[in-house]
Amino acid sequence: MRAVTLSDALTAAAATPRQITMVEHDDRSVTMPYAALLAESLLIAGALVAAGYEPEDRIALMLTEVRDFICVFFALAAAGLVPVPLVPPGQAGDLPTFTRQARHLLKKGRVRAVVTSSGVQPLVDVVGLDPAPAVLTVDSLRSAPPLRQPIHVPMSATALLQFTSGSTAAPKGVVLTHDNIQANVSVIDDGLRLTSSDVAVSWLPLYHDMGLIGMLVTAIYAKVDSVIMSPILFLKRPTMWLEALSRHRGTISFAPNFAYDLCLRRVKRSQIPSLDLTAWRVAGCGAEPVRAETLHTFANYFAPAGFHASSFVPSYGLAEHSLAVTFSHGGITTDTVDADRLVCDSHAAPAAGNPNGARTVRLVSCGRPFPGHEIRIVDPNGEALPERQLGQIVARGPSVMSGYFEDPDATDAAVHDGWLQTGDLGYIAGGDLYVCGRTKDLIIREGHKYHPPDLESAILDVAGLRSSGVVVFGINRVAAADEVVAVLEARASNAPDTIVDHVRRRVRETAGLELDRVVVAPPGTIPRTTSGKVRRAETRARFQAGTLLTGGLK
Repeated sequence: MRAVTLSDALTAAAATPRQITMVEHDDRSVTMPYAALLAESLLIAGALVAAGYEPEDRIALMLTEVRDFICVFFALAAAGLVPVPLVPPGQAGDLPTFTRQARHLLKKGRVRAVVTSSGVQPLVDVVGLDPAPAVLTVDSLRSAPPLRQPIHVPMSATALLQFTSGSTAAPKGVVLTHDNIQANVSVIDDGLRLTSSDVAVSWLPLYHDMGLIGMLVTAIYAKVDSVIMSPILFLKRPTMWLEALSRHRGTISFAPNFAYDLCLRRVKRSQIPSLDLTAWRVAGCGAEPVRAETLHTFANYFAPAGFHASSFVPSYGLAEHSLAVTFSHGGITTDTVDADRLVCDSHAAPAAGNPNGARTVRLVSCGRPFPGHEIRIVDPNGEALPERQLGQIVARGPSVMSGYFEDPDATDAAVHDGWLQTGDLGYIAGGDLYVCGRTKDLIIREGHKYHPPDLESAILDVAGLRSSGVVVFGINRVAAADEVVAVLEARASNAPDTIVDHVRRRVRETAGLELDRVVVAPPGTIPRTTSGKVRRAETRARFQAGTLLTGGLK
């Protein structure tokens, strides 16, 4: 794939018969050839240029409609401007949370304008921001003469300011150049072996990297048909994702682990005969810990609809690497290791046959790095570790961000000699990467190390718990004993005492760890990022501050 900017990619796609179908939250849909998308983007770009916005100006997108977001995103690229995707109201939780987060990001990104809809415009609070960005509606940008062609910008120019989800810290502005995006999309294209007959189907939010870069931008660079749905549709009725794959003969679709789990919980067996998933050749899974049990169960449950377990592509990536770091092809490859040695010795020792009743943990391979990219596992001093030794994952290559926006200290802390410090723990076995958790979340008890995702995985299927409604964290104290706390979301109709007993027993049996406190809370208690990932650090902070609303403390 030759080096092209976002606008160059859309211009090339517009010369083909390929098209995009955009499905809104109320199931309204419109199908546009890429040529029509280019024309509408140039129309909006003309209005932005006429209004005096200049290349490299940062413009926020706060849009609920799929079509509006896609057209404005490529209009900004055509005008040489820098898109700053932000979560719109309705997908950011309550209104105060939306207002607080939006103001913070508008200020942090030094945004010159916000493009939104007339319905959302009154909710955009820019009072007191200095300078205050203009608030523009999409409809107001469809009246000026269009640009005749996109404004040329170099590949080194900033293409996107993508704020991190904030699952482990305050959101940071990741600066990605056209070079970064093209490098990552190119290896995704090669890694998935995309052809003109492929159809990409996605419900993932467009204000996050997996939906924006992984599905929308990749489809346009690769010149394949695409179907982009509102995430609200999937969350309201998960079967609509599978119905879209069936209706459009979708071949490529990615989602986090929780989405596959949600389908298992919400799609009835009686609905399966109406589905046809035989064309789905790449079922990507990433953005959060990949659970072998979830994927195996999904493959078996939807096998009557023609789904094949070999379609799974477990993946690892992060915004600071544009998106993808590794892919694992050919289905689900697992590594069963001695859990005690993993947490105590940081060594992923194979546990074949579970000798002597040793506790084991089964991890999913996330594959290998792409051509021209590298990963390695390092110790706290940055020294490379051998295979099967647990350490921090670091990555290097042309997909690595140019830095955090106007934050040189954070950039220096994140990138050393070209190596991106991911903050994730993992190990390599047989050349494959296995991801184990976050370095900052590590729990140490009596010299033993425990990784919260492993503990959470052990209790996720306890009856009565909400899907993905589990957070485990440690509290380290100087003048008092350390604690390990589990926060569980459960509905009021479930018996909290029974849930607590089951959770304590499960953690004790699988990890040899006694939980100090178990908090049973109603759904919505655990803070989450706009992409749905739990904010473990914020949950811990709220718990310590006494502001975590709970349904019971045991």
